[in-house]
Amino acid sequence: MADNIRPFQRPDGDRRANRTIFRRTMFLMVLFGVLIFLPLLWKLWTLQILDHEFYEQKAIEQQTGDKAVAAKRGVIYDSQGNILAISATVHDIILSPRDVGKLQADYAKKVETAKEKGKPYPNYPEPTNDFIAQGLSEILGTPKDDLLARLAKTNSAYEVVAKKTEEEVSSRVREFITENKLSPGIVVQPTTKRYYPYSTLAAQVIGFVNADNKGAYGLEAMYEEELSGEVGRVVTAKNGAGTELLYRYENYIDALDGYDLHLTLDATIQHYCEKALAEGIANADAQKGGFAIAMDPNTGAILGWANAPTYDLNSPSAIYDENLLKGLALLKEDASVSEEEYNAAVANARNTQWRNKAVNDTYEPGSTFKSVVLASALEAGVVNENDTFYCSGSVNIAGHTIRCHKRQGHGSQTLAEAVMNSCNPSFIAIGQKLGAETFYQYLRDFGFLNLTGIDMQGESGSVVWDEDFFVSEEGISSLATASFGQRLTVTPLQMLCATSAVVNGGHLLTPHVLDSIVDEEGTVIKHVETTEVRQVISEQTSERTRTILERVVSEGTGKNAYVAGYRIGGKTGTSQTLVAGEYVVSFLGFAPANDPKVIVLVALDSPKTASPESSYTPNGQFISGGGMAAPIAGQLLADILDHMGVEKQYTEGELSGVDTMVPKVTDFPLAEAERLLKKAGLTYRTVGDGTAVTDQIPAAGATVPGSSEIVLYLGGTKPDEAVTVPDVTGKAPQAAREALAKVGLYMKATGATGYYTSSTVAGSQSVAPGAQVALGTVVEVRFADNTIYD
Repeated sequence: MADNIRPFQRPDGDRRANRTIFRRTMFLMVLFGVLIFLPLLWKLWTLQILDHEFYEQKAIEQQTGDKAVAAKRGVIYDSQGNILAISATVHDIILSPRDVGKLQADYAKKVETAKEKGKPYPNYPEPTNDFIAQGLSEILGTPKDDLLARLAKTNSAYEVVAKKTEEEVSSRVREFITENKLSPGIVVQPTTKRYYPYSTLAAQVIGFVNADNKGAYGLEAMYEEELSGEVGRVVTAKNGAGTELLYRYENYIDALDGYDLHLTLDATIQHYCEKALAEGIANADAQKGGFAIAMDPNTGAILGWANAPTYDLNSPSAIYDENLLKGLALLKEDASVSEEEYNAAVANARNTQWRNKAVNDTYEPGSTFKSVVLASALEAGVVNENDTFYCSGSVNIAGHTIRCHKRQGHGSQTLAEAVMNSCNPSFIAIGQKLGAETFYQYLRDFGFLNLTGIDMQGESGSVVWDEDFFVSEEGISSLATASFGQRLTVTPLQMLCATSAVVNGGHLLTPHVLDSIVDEEGTVIKHVETTEVRQVISEQTSERTRTILERVVSEGTGKNAYVAGYRIGGKTGTSQTLVAGEYVVSFLGFAPANDPKVIVLVALDSPKTASPESSYTPNGQFISGGGMAAPIAGQLLADILDHMGVEKQYTEGELSGVDTMVPKVTDFPLAEAERLLKKAGLTYRTVGDGTAVTDQIPAAGATVPGSSEIVLYLGGTKPDEAVTVPDVTGKAPQAAREALAKVGLYMKATGATGYYTSSTVAGSQSVAPGAQVALGTVVEVRFADNTIYD
């Protein structure tokens, strides 16, 4: 029976059920395992793959200290090596409220220990917020409440409370930190500050840097990459608490200092430009300032570049110009002006004084443009020196009457006389001889349809007519007005470059302000070469044009630019803007006329008029380039040529007015004194009846005009009392000389002195009327012909 018993066997259904349960169990375990580990795997993927660089950087930051080492910003020099912009070390004062809290906790712990164990108390004041705020406020001048507010930010480790402090202030802060054991709660961090030694000089050209020492404007921005250099680094190891482990690991990457810029500007010539512009603005009461540019016509190098209004490079956001300040003051007092409107006016005033008028803005050049038209017509062969032009006072073009500034007309004139008289009808005739197509081609050739390519920011382009319109029948009036420089607008720099091509032999050049870029070892990285765009006219045409333009100064509307000893050529300009009562008066001159070494463009924007419709100033002077801009431009040319060492060459008629030094004749017999004075080209009169000279006026070494009369005292001494300077403005030359001589003073005449007419009068004098001066003082008087109408 036992043999018939078989082992127990589960039914097949049970076995299948168990396997199903097992499989389900394994599936669920795997599923839950995956679900549990999937986020972990995703996190690992994120940490190791997706965010690898981020966490690697965090680890580096935690394990190492990385401090930037500032590069020294390059210096900007003028052409003579004078420093125009330089950086120096200053300091930011930084609060770390978080570290101040640790200092306070540490102080409290020391006090508690001292109480419990009888040890000495801390030998420095408790670093309370009030103590720190009070101390820094006294040093920095920052309100104490502002500092307390910063200290209240207990989670912050970086609160800048003063930027770019000078050494005097930062050293006091360091003493405060040391004496009161406030490190690292207060940090004195070195940085740099840009200094401009000449303040306002060439402000719109040089530009300035922003708070981060990055170029914000002008050459500072244009050459930011070259000036800024490359920042260096110091990398050190840190422990878990964030403390640097000195000497364990340190890697120093040198900063690469910025390159230096050497400019074509000459600080002395720049000063002359700014002085001339300021004088012109004051004399004309020019409401919108002006500009004065000096350039080497043979290289395109800018020698001086003045703008007004201007600003102080060391405080570029401050409004500097008096007229702008007066306008803002009036708005401030006006109850109807909102704060938003006032702030907008301040921003506009700031932008106005930053603008470089000669490159950012355009203007109607007026009659200065006639020099280009003249050269074009001579080159094209449509006119010559033998041609004549008749001016009746007006001309009718396409139904429009265009008048000459001389309403009664100039009558019949040669080509040179038409230029000297700046006759509009004559130049309309010259434009018509050229024809619209040829005229437009010369506009293109002289560079008026393109930018000059100057290495400055924000260069504007001219606004001229479309060529198709200009050469059509409808454009005939435009050709007429363009012929005398109206109703087209160009940048002053375009006008200067075009006229340079007129007088330098016909070469249109690219102007430039940068001369070279040099590294700290003196190696020239880049040198700017003279770049010729094209030859526009021939050498012969240029010479013929110069000859005629020289006569504009010697005999024509530019006679107020005359300076004895220098041959000056040029062209006056008076352009009426589209705003009633607003004019731009200018003079574009060059010298020496036979071999130009410098060319200048001086313009005064909106001389004050007697009324909106008037062409006269409130004191009765006719508003014109010849009367207002030419006198200062002529003197500017003379000053620049003197600075360059160009020798004066006097005509025989000018020699009598040449300055001479008074020789020493005291203690000499009268006969010997007479011989010495005659040799110097001077005359004399005597006071007293002695036989030897005991004193003289002026004293030996004084400079007086040739042929001046020297007073010799024969016995006794000259009076030592001061005399009062008379007002000679408005007087004719002889009357002015007599008025000064009457009180024992000498006159040095400048300006339109070589061509005295009944309308030549004194416009200004070097010593103010009413001033007390020594007997024998020389007073410089500038004369001008006030009847010039262009």
